[in-house]
Order: sequence, then structure tokens, then C-alpha cells
Amino acid sequence: MVVVPSDHVIKDEETYLGVLKTAIEKAKAGNNLVTIGIKPQHPETGYGYINFKKITNEIFHNNPVHKVERFVEKPDYDTAVKYVESGDYLWNSGMFIWKTSSILNAIKEYMPQLYSALNVIKENFDSDEIEKILYEEYSKLENISIDYGIMEKAKNVYVVSGDFGWDDVGSWTSIERLYEKDENGNVIKGNVVSVDTKKCIITGSDKLIATLGIEDVIIIDTEDALLICSKDKAQNVKEVLQELREKKAEYL
Repeated sequence: MVVVPSDHVIKDEETYLGVLKTAIEKAKAGNNLVTIGIKPQHPETGYGYINFKKITNEIFHNNPVHKVERFVEKPDYDTAVKYVESGDYLWNSGMFIWKTSSILNAIKEYMPQLYSALNVIKENFDSDEIEKILYEEYSKLENISIDYGIMEKAKNVYVVSGDFGWDDVGSWTSIERLYEKDENGNVIKGNVVSVDTKKCIITGSDKLIATLGIEDVIIIDTEDALLICSKDKAQNVKEVLQELREKKAEYL
């Protein structure tokens, strides 16, 4: 079973498939939970990191497999610099490879409530009431990611390092890595007039966007909303959404 996010960019597909084959071989070799870690290209504060054991004798398809020491949360910039300089950390890509029996065993041990719900769903899968049961069981479950619920707790976790032109497109700043910049370091899409504007990300459609004397700013204009934020706050856009939900904005 291979779990991969749908919104990631992978430029070198051949290398990626080689890394994936390595992870599959390790997953098949035992009750192993395997993830793919990305070799850091810079100190990134928007990703979680994987601390791994460098020394390994396991190599499949010419790719080494490393034991995971621990998963760490998104760091501040200074900590991210230390992670990258050490060479002992990889970006957490959110890609997981395992046998269904392996992940079910881990769910049973570390997330018993989820395991119980899965069994109820399995027993009623062919029932006419399956949609109702799915809703009921799902609504009872804790809102927690597989990283927190299992991967950070399990002992049989391994990582394969990958360097295949990966980007998770997880924030607006990722656009800078995917599109060409102009002579002032801007990424501009749409009907835009920029004067004395540097290192900005500006996207829109037909409506004219005019900028003057700004730097390191993100401007995203859509049909129903306009976002303006500084680049260093790009990872915090979710706070705006939370604020809107709390105020029960009519357009949400």
C-alpha cells in the first residue's frame, strides 16, 4: 500500500520510481512502516523533519534504507539551519509505504479507537446502511494525522532518502520555486502593472493589479477573495481562515 499526497510536484519521475521501489522492497521484507524523506535544499520552516540513523547496511535498488530516529515538528529558522547543516535530517514528504497488515497492526496498537471503527466498517461494508455507518464511525474519531497517531510512536519505521525535484506546493511561496521570476525577482501571473516592486508573488486574472514600492509581499486575487500578506507569514494563512470561521463570515 502506497500513500502519496495528490498535490505534490515531482520533476524527476524515473528517480522517484526507483526510490519508491526501494521503499516497497523494505515494506515487503517485514512488518515495516516506510516513508520517503526529501534531501533538504534549504532551511525550510514549513516542513516537518525526519531524523535518521546514517549508518546502514540495507540497500535495495541502489538506494540505502535508514532507521528513523524520530520525527520532529516544523522548526524555527535557526533550528532548520542546524538540521540541514548536520546532514542527519530529511524533509517529511508525507509519503508512506507499508503492507496493509503492518499498518493495521500499528493502528491496533497505537490507535485502538480507529481500529475498532475500521472493524465496524468492515463488518458492514456490504450493508445497505454503510453510508450511515461510515458517517457515524468517522464522526467519533479523533482529528489526528498518521504522523502523530502512529509514525512518531512506532519503533519499526524506516526512511528512504529522495532527491527527485520534489515540492509539496504547500504555501504560496512555493510558486517561486516552480515559475520563472522577472528581473526584479517577482513571480507575476495575470493583469499586473508593477513599479518599484521586488521579490513579490502576484497572481490574478482580468482585473488590473497595480503595485508600487513593495517588497516580499504576496498578492493573490480570486473571484471571491483577495489575499495580501508578507512572505514570512505565508505559512500562517490558515490563521486567517480560522478567524473567518470564528466570525462566521457569510461567504464561508
